[in-house]
Amino acid sequence: MSQESLDPNHYSLTPIRMSKNPLLIIIMLCSLWIPCIAQNNPKNDIKITLLSLGSGSTRITYERALSTHNSAELTIGFVGLGWDIMNDADPKGLLVKAAYKWNILPLHDMALAGLYVKPEFVYANFDYTDPEQSIVTTQHVNHWALLAEVGYQIIYKWFLFDIYTGLGPSNGDVATNNYYHSFMLFPSDGHLAFTAGFRIGVAF
Repeated sequence: MSQESLDPNHYSLTPIRMSKNPLLIIIMLCSLWIPCIAQNNPKNDIKITLLSLGSGSTRITYERALSTHNSAELTIGFVGLGWDIMNDADPKGLLVKAAYKWNILPLHDMALAGLYVKPEFVYANFDYTDPEQSIVTTQHVNHWALLAEVGYQIIYKWFLFDIYTGLGPSNGDVATNNYYHSFMLFPSDGHLAFTAGFRIGVAF
């Protein structure tokens, strides 16, 4: 037997160094996280309204299944966190939405997927400027709406897509650009609110 084979230093373990590349760490974490949230019948989801980003706000929704045919939604909208491409009104404020959903035609027996109807209460409180006025002044809006909506939501593994539309009565301050960061009025000085859009998110 050689002297080298008897040397304990010959079999010493080389320490494993963790990568300092943050992108690699994020990819590794995502590869572990996504399979964990993929379920046959998820009970929760978090989604974002994409079109709101281009109108000056970010709306994030959390949904929780209460049974096979019922769920509840809560949406918080940060008015001013986005790009107001549509009106250039520099809006700032807060939006709150609460809804109770009936899944009238579940998709693959999933509690959060399928055709649904829901009543939704919306409250908007924000400031904005009217760029069409010769003297730019800050306007304040305090408005609410009670909407009856219908939509369809699909879930593929962990990915979620939700499309919806609805209308209902509203009341409050009138915005000159007729945009309330969740609905519009018809006519613009009336009390009938209309909404439509789509959201994407993750189900878990």
